[in-house]
Amino acid sequence: MPDHADLLVVERVLPSDGSMSLATAWDLHMMYNVGGRERHAEHYARLFADAGLTLVDRSPLPLDGHVLHVRKADPTRQ
Repeated sequence: MPDHADLLVVERVLPSDGSMSLATAWDLHMMYNVGGRERHAEHYARLFADAGLTLVDRSPLPLDGHVLHVRKADPTRQ
């Protein structure tokens, strides 16, 4: 991934406050059928950081979806 590239991830992110969300039912379906996991935005940020990336922004979509905007982490900021 070149330094100037943006990565966009479309995902249902669990709300941090525990409020009702379609993400819960969808995650249950994914866990049962393909071994998926429930993830909050903070968990995604840690996963991206472990891969040398930074979660820049999160934009809502219909039906509890989100676009996670990710870029390469700036090594000079660590």
